[in-house]
Amino acid sequence: MANGPGKSHRQGIDVIQLFDLFPDDQAAHDWFEGLRWPNGERFCPRCGSTNTNETPRRKPQPYWCGVCRSYFSVKVGTIMESSNLPLRKWVIALYLLSTNLKGVSSMKLHRDLGITQKT
Repeated sequence: MANGPGKSHRQGIDVIQLFDLFPDDQAAHDWFEGLRWPNGERFCPRCGSTNTNETPRRKPQPYWCGVCRSYFSVKVGTIMESSNLPLRKWVIALYLLSTNLKGVSSMKLHRDLGITQKT
């Protein structure tokens, strides 16, 4: 008989290891970029072009597409796109959501992350 989810044999990382892996927002940004562009070749999420450049001072967003002439970041095209929440808080929220078998309430995220419940 196969062992189901929620059993003690499951492996993962604990909260201390999570905070060690993501000490700041830049570490979270680098991790999301590695997920989004695993082969290291950045592409525009709007048109798919690889004709992209980093913008000086990273404002208004860190990358520019020369084909569709728009700015973009690792958040564009994801649930994080219109959020002002730092990427590190997104990582922690995703960790909490994926490690709790019965889900996480918005009130728990509000308390644990120091954000509003509406966020």
